[in-house]
Amino acid sequence: MGQTTATIFDVLVVGGGHAGIEAAYAAARMGQRTLLVTMHLDLIGQMSCNPSVGGIGKGHLVREIDAMGGAMGELADRSGIQFKMLNTRKGAAVQAIRAQCDRSRYRVEARKLLDSQPSLFLRQGETVDLGIVNGQIDHIVLQDGSRIHGRSIVLTTGTFLNGRLHVGLDATSGGRGGERATTGLSSVLSDKCGLSLGRMKTGTPPRLLGRSIAFERMVPQPGDNPVPFFSLFSPPNTLFYGGPQKPCFLTSTTDRTREVIEENLDRSPLYSGKIHGIGPRYCPSIEDKIVKFPQRATHHIFVEPEGIDVDEYYPNGISTSLPLDVQEKIVSSIPGLEQAVILRPGYAVEYDFVFPDQLDHTLRTKTLSNLFLAGQINGTTGYEEAAGQGLVAGINAALLASGRPSWAPDRQSSYLGVMVDDLVTHSVDEPYRMFTSRAENRLYIRNDNAADRLSPQALLLGLLPPQKAEEYSRRDSFHRQLRAALSSTRKEGKSLLDLLRSPDYSLALLIGEALPDHFSHVPPSWLSSLEQEVKYDGYVKISNDRWNRMDDLPIPPEILELQLPGISREVHHRLKKERPSRLSEAQSLRGITPGSIDLLRISILKFQHKNRS
Repeated sequence: MGQTTATIFDVLVVGGGHAGIEAAYAAARMGQRTLLVTMHLDLIGQMSCNPSVGGIGKGHLVREIDAMGGAMGELADRSGIQFKMLNTRKGAAVQAIRAQCDRSRYRVEARKLLDSQPSLFLRQGETVDLGIVNGQIDHIVLQDGSRIHGRSIVLTTGTFLNGRLHVGLDATSGGRGGERATTGLSSVLSDKCGLSLGRMKTGTPPRLLGRSIAFERMVPQPGDNPVPFFSLFSPPNTLFYGGPQKPCFLTSTTDRTREVIEENLDRSPLYSGKIHGIGPRYCPSIEDKIVKFPQRATHHIFVEPEGIDVDEYYPNGISTSLPLDVQEKIVSSIPGLEQAVILRPGYAVEYDFVFPDQLDHTLRTKTLSNLFLAGQINGTTGYEEAAGQGLVAGINAALLASGRPSWAPDRQSSYLGVMVDDLVTHSVDEPYRMFTSRAENRLYIRNDNAADRLSPQALLLGLLPPQKAEEYSRRDSFHRQLRAALSSTRKEGKSLLDLLRSPDYSLALLIGEALPDHFSHVPPSWLSSLEQEVKYDGYVKISNDRWNRMDDLPIPPEILELQLPGISREVHHRLKKERPSRLSEAQSLRGITPGSIDLLRISILKFQHKNRS
């Protein structure tokens, strides 16, 4: 890492979380002199909540970031202690990788990766002000009075903007446990930058001492073998410590858990009115689960390791901001955790965010021509969503600084595009989380074909270093050669390509039987990607045709009072509240997924048919 001797940087990135890492890494790979400013250099890449990466929808984002030459997939592979492919009983479109990571290792690998970039520099300091000249940011001001000039600026402030931590009825200023908040930038963004801000909250569970947990009373959750690594470009052959994978464990809440929470709701900042920010609906606190889902007798808890060299575990499923004495009672009510010792109490954090409809599709603000925002500052939740936005913002900050045309991910060909379009078109009224149901083209934008969809764009943007560019070229050449061989080789009177579309044949089987001398030593992921592409061809076409010719049907008002099969309670509630008159109006509503529109269309057609007969 060089010294920060330049008075003007091409790109300034504020924040060293997952969005900041991707933004700075992208800009530096594109040859721009980049400075990342963060409050604590040793905490770059800190996993404030669960040290895991991926999951349904989220894993798709990680694969896409990797296909664009980004950091997250590579960092997860280098620090992973367990890997699983989720949803394997369903189709490839909704399958995704999830990795449990070593929290400390991830942070170390992130710092090493950034330090390895010749045009990327790091600076410790708190950004307290933005200098504006002629409608754009001229410089940032640090707490020590330093002024740093940049042509493009990316803000990735996470949960630190005016952050406030809650444990029980006690509240303190902070961006996450043990770290101070950024208290001045919110007013700068609203008063000087003309941006509208809101308030959100998120939470985390208590951390537990491993040797105090009775794992024998829980159900082990092992990793997959072979290991499904994230990286599309020469993934590692083994885990960083040599393996074996570390198991997670499944347990659940009990009637006693419910009793403890119900008896202490008056001590919850969430239910006593001390917290005003909106929390993530899809990752609620345990007190929220108990109150909002009274019909559920139990709730699953996944007890997950925090690392290889620490005896600390993360009880995924009991995020809470209740007082410590109540947390102790909650933990002791759960099978296997009766004697568990709390190392760090759970807490909630409230923070300011910027409504993202004030951005364009490059994640640049509409009020200032060179200011980009990425991550939780845009009202999202999750490492993966933050990293994806950081990539997009970093690319465009670099393009702007170098005088090149901007770039935006396409909704029809990437989850990155779905996320960005959702945010800037519909804004948010709750923390945004990625799901496969948000993508109308999800049969095509799968986990397995991210490189085919996005690596060509990465090459044009200058994001892939020579080694990764060569790896992609080899993969692309292999697919072309194998497709040609499958088309020209016949068996049972059909080409192998036609046979592959049958559920009775796999690509490995056809190669073994009909092409035994070809393509025998290739990565399994290369074969899987091509096989899914061929098998999904017809379904993708049908889905696209159906979506493109979907009639803009009127919505009978009375249908919204009926049960709508397959449509979630949240979507149904939004439809009843907004009362759209046509499908096109419903489609434009915030939180209404493409899958919901398809199901609503079916319900309307059935309703019309019933009334005609």
